[in-house]
Amino acid sequence: MLSPHPIGALTFDRVPVTPDDVIGRPGDGFRVAMDTLNLFRPSVGAFAVGMAQAALDATLDHTAHRHAFGGPLRDLQAVSHQTAEMATRTEAARLLVHAAACAHDAGAPDVRLRSAMAKLFATETAQYVVDTAVQLHGARALQRGHLLEHLYREVRAPRIYEGASEVQRGIIAKELYAGIRTEETTR
Repeated sequence: MLSPHPIGALTFDRVPVTPDDVIGRPGDGFRVAMDTLNLFRPSVGAFAVGMAQAALDATLDHTAHRHAFGGPLRDLQAVSHQTAEMATRTEAARLLVHAAACAHDAGAPDVRLRSAMAKLFATETAQYVVDTAVQLHGARALQRGHLLEHLYREVRAPRIYEGASEVQRGIIAKELYAGIRTEETTR
């Protein structure tokens, strides 16, 4: 794999399961599993925000100290606009993750929607911010051992964890339309 995320399989052979070992009610296992994703999706989002913030911090330092074209890179409008975009998306992702975590803690009815939005936006943001950081750093960012080389390998996996981005979009759409009665359903 690109990143050192262990993937494995569990095999249970003749493991006794008593009624005390059951989580939830028998037959509700899938629902219980899906409900736990409402907690795990924001945590993946938080991980992604951390990756984006690390890439942003490295980029701010690099563009403030790296001189080209007669001055620091930060003085180039194209560079400063890119860092502004990176920072704005990172903060928006952070706020979505925080809102989803608060919704989960409060038992809010829209926790599934908020969790999916937070996970989707935060992981897509991390991908964007890390990619932009690599672009602004140039080839040195791809050298083995560089923080951005590490983040560049790592940032792809969270977009798949706890449901890929396409799954999150499907959940979001389903939740948005759940309360809307269409003409067909009112007949």
